[in-house]
Amino acid sequence: MLRKKVTNFFGRMRKFNTFMAFTCLACLMTMLVSTNYANSQTLERTDLNKQIRSAEDNWRIINATIGELQSTERIENESKKLDLVKVQTQDTYYLAVKDERVALK
Repeated sequence: MLRKKVTNFFGRMRKFNTFMAFTCLACLMTMLVSTNYANSQTLERTDLNKQIRSAEDNWRIINATIGELQSTERIENESKKLDLVKVQTQDTYYLAVKDERVALK
């Protein structure tokens, strides 16, 4: 009688161990899939952040270029309005070593 109970108990435990092993394996596979997905999303986000930083740098360079061009154009337009003489670089003579003091011919 005791032997039959012990055998019956171990038979149920064997079924339970199979179920637990399958459940652990399913949980492990789910964890691996979700970890892989999270890593791929992180890599994609990092790549997008690099592209955003690159686009922002290009935007700053373009804005600086626009500012330079607008200031040069504005100065030329204002000098034309006021009928100023256009200074040529060949007529410029430097009086000191530094480029601060200039004389015109």
